[in-house]
Amino acid sequence: MKILNTYQIWKQKNLPKYLKKQLITMSKNEIDEAFATTLEFGTAGMRGIIGVGTGRINEITIMKATVAFIQHLKSVFSQQDLLRGVVIAHDNRHFSAEFAMLTAKTLAKHKIPAFLFKNNELRPTPILSYSIRKVSAIAGIVITASHNPPEYNGYKIYDQYGCQFLPNVTNIISDNMKQLSDDFQLTFDYDAALIKEVPTTIENNYRNDIKSLQFYPQVKNRNFKIIFSNLHGTSRQWVKPILEECGYEVILVTEQANYDPDFKGVVSPNPEVKATFDLAIKYAKKHDAPLIILNDPDADRIGIAVKHNNNNNYVLLTGNETAPILLEYLLSHYQRNNTMPKNPVMYNTFVTSNLSDMIAKSYGCQIIKTLTGFKWIGAEMLKEKTRNINFVFGFEEAYGYVIKDITRDKDGIQSAIVAAEAAWYYQKSQQTLVDVLETIYQKFGYYYCYTVNLVLKGIEGEATINNMLETLRTSKLTTLNNINITKVEDYQTGLHGMPSQNLLKFYFTDGSWFAVRPSGTEPKIKFYFVCIDKTLAAGQLKMRNMYQELATKYLNIKEVKW
Repeated sequence: MKILNTYQIWKQKNLPKYLKKQLITMSKNEIDEAFATTLEFGTAGMRGIIGVGTGRINEITIMKATVAFIQHLKSVFSQQDLLRGVVIAHDNRHFSAEFAMLTAKTLAKHKIPAFLFKNNELRPTPILSYSIRKVSAIAGIVITASHNPPEYNGYKIYDQYGCQFLPNVTNIISDNMKQLSDDFQLTFDYDAALIKEVPTTIENNYRNDIKSLQFYPQVKNRNFKIIFSNLHGTSRQWVKPILEECGYEVILVTEQANYDPDFKGVVSPNPEVKATFDLAIKYAKKHDAPLIILNDPDADRIGIAVKHNNNNNYVLLTGNETAPILLEYLLSHYQRNNTMPKNPVMYNTFVTSNLSDMIAKSYGCQIIKTLTGFKWIGAEMLKEKTRNINFVFGFEEAYGYVIKDITRDKDGIQSAIVAAEAAWYYQKSQQTLVDVLETIYQKFGYYYCYTVNLVLKGIEGEATINNMLETLRTSKLTTLNNINITKVEDYQTGLHGMPSQNLLKFYFTDGSWFAVRPSGTEPKIKFYFVCIDKTLAAGQLKMRNMYQELATKYLNIKEVKW
């Protein structure tokens, strides 16, 4: 009854034409899907399908989120501090520019300055994180759904340090949203003078800070080709020009270069999806390029592929493979140049491979692990002064890395510059990045890492995900693939000094482990496997046997696909 009442309220509203049209044509099932839930903040902000309803991204939910956020800001900051304002960015998705402007107007209505980028043009998420501190703003907002499918959009919020807010704040904002009526007017008076521009000098400073990450800036012509794709997203005017200024020959995948919100030129805007590389690999083979770099649409993540051996074979590197390569390159150069900071620390999450931990320890680095979501890494970075430690690297297995803490979130632009220089550097000694990874394996062991993503949409899918997690919590699982489980960690109770998260982790006697959690950004459940063995092939076989048994025996998954 409540769902239908809310639906009727929305029918009376003065909504944009695209929402009005959806309202008129909705079936009962569609009404239930759209109005049964209220959007909330998850692992990385608030994301949802664009459309009508309380459980969708639209002008009303954007306004509710902004007003709820303003309520929080007013409860924390003085009137004087509120005048420092909020920085807003957006990506290339449907309605992103409109939602960003609506957010700015809403802030201005409440007498809080809003900083948009020039002409309200799209900008990468890392630049939003960087700019917040540079303009001394109290917060930041980016309209993006990152790598989600084209029907999605989202809303991410950042604190005054450029970090995404933790649940202790986003839960308050979600609660504030629930208390707000949907009866918002989409046209209203506001002080236009409070909508300002981020100074272009800040963006120029970011470019210079990125170029300063090079260990060999004196090399002006590297004779090194890179195939680059922005996957229709925000990084085109950043990664390609910066790489070219650093001496690389960059060949753009033109079919994926425009800011198409439907992502027609890609199989998926997610660089974790192998097929996303297909067109770039064709370019690479044509131009005989040793490296491929892809950024996701908001440019906080990076995927890379490397030409390995002489038969035009390109190897796609996962996040758990790229991270140890970048870490080895960075730490070996810090050590060689005597620039390793005092008490260095490397950050990653509980679901990332511990191969990078082994590398960090070999260079005398401390390791700090966090919950899933880069906001947790950002929060730990803020504690460095009191801990007398210094950042050297942070990453998630989901293709997100930070090389230098000029940003407090994943930065695919930083990562692109360092990955390019690492590939160029090792090629001088006839090594590819795959060879570097093999050397790391030979030193520390072979870690086969694979993440199974099960997409389960809608209300029924959400129930299935919850049932799977409950089954694993209560199953008393003791072995998989005839390998004993020595320990189970349930992070829902709060472990390792971290708050609760819906995550389970199972440890095996041979050092392997797997973890499982629901995605906080998409309708899926994720199984993270890290299997250690004498070869990668043996690790892969072990992982597949483990998941096959887990899926069919415990989770009622009748068909396992690879």
